[in-house]
Amino acid sequence: MSSFANDDQRLASHLSGLLGKVLQHHEVDELSQIVLHELGHDDCFGLKKATYLIDNPDFNHLVGIAGYHNGECCYHQKDLWANPFSFKEDMKEAHFNNNVKKFLQDSLRKKDIDLNSAKDIKDLGVHLGLEKPEFFSWNMKHGNHGILIFEQGDKHICEWKQGLLANVAALLGFCGI
Repeated sequence: MSSFANDDQRLASHLSGLLGKVLQHHEVDELSQIVLHELGHDDCFGLKKATYLIDNPDFNHLVGIAGYHNGECCYHQKDLWANPFSFKEDMKEAHFNNNVKKFLQDSLRKKDIDLNSAKDIKDLGVHLGLEKPEFFSWNMKHGNHGILIFEQGDKHICEWKQGLLANVAALLGFCGI
């Protein structure tokens, strides 16, 4: 079996393990931040930066939930799940993450802006500090919409892995706010 196939199997195993971790740790504050960091790390998708936002047209809010910057991983423990309750405290000095969490503006959906519109979402990504933003959006419970805006790291994410990331990103919606 090739090294490529082994890497793909490790990724699939890693991602499928996230489901149980989210269920096991559902009461942890900032669980979506832990999951976003897990997705961003080199052993997963190797992202440079990522933001997770929720658009709620009923309350006219687009709110930043979590931010990932590969340069801020020095703040948290290597094994995120060893003590997930410490993550919030560990990340107090993480500027990118904190700036994303402070982000709040009017809902894009309330303004009838299509969340699949490349220009609008990429402009939002640049505003949030990403140089070459890419994105996915998905429907969530209660009329909310999740948005993952990310910047690829040094390793280019191939097309099938981007599709996998788009599907797995929806797991953030099960993490609470």
